[in-house]
Amino acid sequence: MDGTANEVALRGKLQLVVRKDLHFQWPRAETSDYYMTMGFSPDLNRAVVQAVREMVDFLSTKYHLRQEDAYMLTSMAADLHVTQVVDGTKGIHAMIPKKIFLQH
Repeated sequence: MDGTANEVALRGKLQLVVRKDLHFQWPRAETSDYYMTMGFSPDLNRAVVQAVREMVDFLSTKYHLRQEDAYMLTSMAADLHVTQVVDGTKGIHAMIPKKIFLQH
Protein backbone atom coordinates (compact mmCIF):
# COMPACT_ATOMS: atom_id res chain seq x y z
CA MET A 1 0.00 0.00 0.00
CA ASP A 2 2.99 2.32 0.37
CA GLY A 3 4.06 2.11 -3.28
CA THR A 4 6.55 -0.74 -3.02
CA ALA A 5 5.94 -4.19 -4.40
CA ASN A 6 6.16 -7.42 -2.46
CA GLU A 7 8.24 -9.83 -4.50
CA VAL A 8 7.77 -13.55 -4.06
CA ALA A 9 9.58 -16.64 -5.28
CA LEU A 10 7.93 -18.68 -8.00
CA ARG A 11 8.74 -22.05 -9.43
CA GLY A 12 7.07 -23.30 -12.52
CA LYS A 13 7.47 -24.31 -16.09
CA LEU A 14 6.70 -21.73 -18.74
CA GLN A 15 6.61 -22.07 -22.47
CA LEU A 16 6.84 -18.82 -24.40
CA VAL A 17 6.03 -18.89 -28.08
CA VAL A 18 6.59 -15.91 -30.35
CA ARG A 19 3.71 -15.70 -32.82
CA LYS A 20 4.57 -13.21 -35.54
CA ASP A 21 1.30 -13.99 -37.30
CA LEU A 22 -0.76 -12.54 -34.41
CA HIS A 23 -1.10 -8.82 -33.78
CA PHE A 24 -2.78 -7.83 -30.52
CA GLN A 25 -3.39 -4.36 -29.07
CA TRP A 26 -2.70 -5.61 -25.52
CA PRO A 27 -1.19 -8.70 -23.91
CA ARG A 28 -3.25 -11.88 -23.69
CA ALA A 29 -2.69 -15.01 -21.67
CA GLU A 30 -4.02 -18.53 -21.45
CA THR A 31 -3.90 -21.15 -18.73
CA SER A 32 -5.28 -24.67 -18.82
CA ASP A 33 -8.56 -23.32 -17.41
CA TYR A 34 -8.91 -19.69 -18.57
CA TYR A 35 -8.47 -17.24 -21.41
CA MET A 36 -7.29 -13.82 -20.22
CA THR A 37 -7.15 -10.37 -21.73
CA MET A 38 -5.68 -7.24 -20.18
CA GLY A 39 -6.04 -3.50 -20.10
CA PHE A 40 -3.75 -0.82 -18.65
CA SER A 41 -4.35 2.87 -18.03
CA PRO A 42 -3.86 5.52 -15.35
CA ASP A 43 -7.67 5.40 -15.13
CA LEU A 44 -9.00 2.11 -13.74
CA ASN A 45 -12.25 2.47 -15.71
CA ARG A 46 -10.35 2.81 -18.98
CA ALA A 47 -8.30 -0.27 -18.11
CA VAL A 48 -11.57 -2.18 -17.63
CA VAL A 49 -12.86 -1.00 -21.01
CA GLN A 50 -9.64 -2.13 -22.70
CA ALA A 51 -9.68 -5.57 -21.06
CA VAL A 52 -13.34 -6.09 -22.01
CA ARG A 53 -12.80 -4.90 -25.59
CA GLU A 54 -9.87 -7.29 -25.92
CA MET A 55 -12.00 -10.17 -24.62
CA VAL A 56 -14.78 -9.33 -27.07
CA ASP A 57 -12.25 -9.23 -29.90
CA PHE A 58 -10.72 -12.53 -28.77
CA LEU A 59 -14.08 -14.32 -28.53
CA SER A 60 -15.26 -12.89 -31.84
CA THR A 61 -12.14 -14.13 -33.58
CA LYS A 62 -11.65 -17.50 -31.88
CA TYR A 63 -15.29 -18.60 -31.75
CA HIS A 64 -16.63 -16.65 -34.74
CA LEU A 65 -19.15 -14.77 -32.62
CA ARG A 66 -20.77 -11.51 -33.60
CA GLN A 67 -19.35 -8.62 -31.57
CA GLU A 68 -22.69 -8.20 -29.79
CA ASP A 69 -22.81 -11.87 -28.80
CA ALA A 70 -19.20 -11.83 -27.64
CA TYR A 71 -19.96 -8.76 -25.53
CA MET A 72 -23.00 -10.41 -23.94
CA LEU A 73 -20.98 -13.54 -23.20
CA THR A 74 -18.17 -11.48 -21.69
CA SER A 75 -20.69 -9.61 -19.53
CA MET A 76 -22.12 -12.85 -18.21
CA ALA A 77 -19.12 -15.17 -17.96
CA ALA A 78 -15.92 -13.14 -17.56
CA ASP A 79 -14.51 -12.09 -14.22
CA LEU A 80 -12.47 -8.91 -13.88
CA HIS A 81 -9.48 -8.77 -11.55
CA VAL A 82 -7.16 -5.92 -10.65
CA THR A 83 -3.70 -6.70 -12.02
CA GLN A 84 -1.83 -3.73 -10.60
CA VAL A 85 -2.27 -0.32 -8.98
CA VAL A 86 1.32 0.26 -7.92
CA ASP A 87 3.02 2.75 -10.23
CA GLY A 88 0.25 5.03 -11.45
CA THR A 89 -0.76 2.66 -14.22
CA LYS A 90 -3.77 0.59 -13.27
CA GLY A 91 -4.16 -2.89 -14.71
CA ILE A 92 -7.18 -5.14 -15.12
CA HIS A 93 -7.36 -8.66 -16.48
CA ALA A 94 -10.53 -10.32 -17.71
CA MET A 95 -10.77 -14.08 -17.26
CA ILE A 96 -13.26 -16.36 -18.98
CA PRO A 97 -13.36 -20.09 -18.17
CA LYS A 98 -12.62 -22.44 -21.04
CA LYS A 99 -15.11 -24.99 -19.70
CA ILE A 100 -18.06 -22.94 -20.95
CA PHE A 101 -16.97 -23.74 -24.51
CA LEU A 102 -16.86 -27.50 -24.08
CA GLN A 103 -19.53 -29.44 -25.87
CA HIS A 104 -21.06 -32.37 -23.99
